[in-house]
Amino acid sequence: MKLATLLVSAAAAVLAAPSSSPAEGIAARQNDLIYPHRTFRYWVQTGALKEDPQDQLLVVKNGIAADETTTIVTFEVSPELKGRRCKLLFDLWPRDVSTGSKQADVFTVINPPTHDFSAETVSKWRPAALAETQRSRDIHQGRISVNVPGSAVWIQSFQGYPEFDCPAGKLFALEYVGVNDEVAIRWDIGVTGPRIAPM
Repeated sequence: MKLATLLVSAAAAVLAAPSSSPAEGIAARQNDLIYPHRTFRYWVQTGALKEDPQDQLLVVKNGIAADETTTIVTFEVSPELKGRRCKLLFDLWPRDVSTGSKQADVFTVINPPTHDFSAETVSKWRPAALAETQRSRDIHQGRISVNVPGSAVWIQSFQGYPEFDCPAGKLFALEYVGVNDEVAIRWDIGVTGPRIAPM
């Protein structure tokens, strides 16, 4: 009888104790940032797209046209952010890559690839064919310099970037384009690289 009473008392104490799960803190920190919805590697010469190209160089310029790629990143921005400001972040950690000029130009994108990732959608989306498709790079927002490890430094900034009005309720897209004759940049998709911080 004493054992049963002791067990009931112990159970009651555990149930009454406040919950302090480490996962709750992690989730709260992650909820503060908007991570990419989709990431595409784009071959400039052919117009080919590869979705979620994990462990591949993402931004490449090396003088060989067939190798040169840019990266298109899309974000789903909550309607709840209407009227707020956002800030574009870009960080690399030690296992990421940034060589050559270590610089990328940042462009917004008109009509990016969407969740409807069909062959038809891809064939219509070619940044090099703006006049033909009206789907292309939009506005040059600036230029970043990225070191491994580290946070991007904006060495050129236009339209107030890296801060901007949150595109609430929209699919927002950016294209990262290598600068100068040689550059190679790779990040851990969904972990490092570009993210958006609501302010």
